[in-house]
Amino acid sequence: MKGAGFGFFLSTLFLLVLTSCKQDIGGSQWDVDILAPVIKTKLTMADLVADSLLTADTEGGLRLRFEMPLINLPLDSILRIPDTIITKTISLGATLNNIPPGTQLLPLTDATKYNLGDLALKKVVVREGTLKLKVSSVLETKVEFEYSIPGATKSGSVFQTSQSLEAGSPSNPASLDLEFDLTGYTIDLTGSTGAGFNTLASTFLIRTADDGDTVSITSGAEFFNLEYGFIGILPDYGLGYFGQQSTSSEGENTELDVLNRITDGQMFLDSVTIGLSLTNPVGADARFKLDQLSSINTRTNTTVNLSHQIIGSNILMSRAQDLSGTSESVIPYEVYYELNNANSNIKQLIENLPDQLSFTFGFDLNPLGNVSAGNDFFYYDRPFQALMNIDIPLRTTLTDLTLVDTLDWNLSDLGVVESINSGSFTLVANNAMPLEGMIELILLDENFVELDTLLVPSTIAAPPLDSENKVVSPVESRIVIPIPDKTSNVLPQTKKIRIRVRFNTASQPDLVEFYDTYFIDVKLIGNFNINFGANTF
Repeated sequence: MKGAGFGFFLSTLFLLVLTSCKQDIGGSQWDVDILAPVIKTKLTMADLVADSLLTADTEGGLRLRFEMPLINLPLDSILRIPDTIITKTISLGATLNNIPPGTQLLPLTDATKYNLGDLALKKVVVREGTLKLKVSSVLETKVEFEYSIPGATKSGSVFQTSQSLEAGSPSNPASLDLEFDLTGYTIDLTGSTGAGFNTLASTFLIRTADDGDTVSITSGAEFFNLEYGFIGILPDYGLGYFGQQSTSSEGENTELDVLNRITDGQMFLDSVTIGLSLTNPVGADARFKLDQLSSINTRTNTTVNLSHQIIGSNILMSRAQDLSGTSESVIPYEVYYELNNANSNIKQLIENLPDQLSFTFGFDLNPLGNVSAGNDFFYYDRPFQALMNIDIPLRTTLTDLTLVDTLDWNLSDLGVVESINSGSFTLVANNAMPLEGMIELILLDENFVELDTLLVPSTIAAPPLDSENKVVSPVESRIVIPIPDKTSNVLPQTKKIRIRVRFNTASQPDLVEFYDTYFIDVKLIGNFNINFGANTF
């Protein structure tokens, strides 16, 4: 609703002081007739659907057009890298006595192959995740150590950390717990040979501190413990073979709020066209099957299942192409289906006026096996998608299509509403829409509890149409609303008003086209007789 947005505004209330003005000089009381607008608003088709979703053709005919993601499947939901903790216990093969301060004890190079199931990864770029490092020493001298991952780089620098441990003992080891953010690191998982997968090489150097003490280490005695692990690793990019993975979703619902202002009634459409795009931006073949797609109207508990050849069909989607090693350069594989009146029941699906869509699907990765020779790839921000582009010309028949809105009511703010002796409201509707409306006004308190019905359902007349079924000119309807004692008594408690409008095109041709010039102007005018006593203000 344009202008006031179907909202209310109070005029100066003394816009017109008319008819009688009777003074009781002895009692200092005045009876004054007041005529004042209380509502002024414009109703258009944008009040049934979001204004941003309406477009007009060259002749002004309205269309409802919007894009809706149906399925958004990031590959990290399939390619999970589990948390992994590696423990190393360090000892020497020979006894060393009287080791002086500043002596390097050993370099330890470790190549760990991680069990990632069917995944055979050669490289990942970390979107988020941490390295946890725990070391402990029983040497009775201060120890310095250096831990590095030669295959992990960020901005050209290898991951490396240098730390020190105070002197410990067998009964009281010195220990240190560390945690490092790996966000943005590129990790080579081909190992020291460069030909492996799921393998990470790391190096650990240990030396006694320059300012430490002389110590001895017995052959075979465990003097240093190293524990490290990768926690919560979420790849931003991955390269390798992703295995034959499968996932599915059954009866998943997504909200559809395009028509949520409509609470009842029916809309019979001329046509509906939906373009369903399936996009595979992953460097791996995929197979997709949509087993069910339904529209759900939770207000009426009505479900309509889609009937189209895509339902239950296996759709093989080839791998995407990565032209230059960035997500922006990926050329996805796309499949497009058009659902229309001729090949599906898509019109009935939308005429259900759904507020939810439900779907069941299956998704298989690499259904043909390792056809890429270990060169599958994915980018986190390029998920597999099923996207709907919906186009609905607003050429329709409406039967009791009901719009409900609740708004603030501020008549009581002036402080004179308690002094109304009598009066009425007049609803003036100037209708330039090819439909008639039944309007109802319900008064509510601040907790949305119904206090009274200000206006029982009353008719806003439809305008005449020309030979092309276009509105010739607006038609005015006036509805006088008396204010009985019951209503005037609750006006001071009224803080909200619920507007219910039921639209019909029953008096028009079977199908009516709506244009961007159509509207209904609505005004609610208060005509009150108010007693201004000594304590009114």
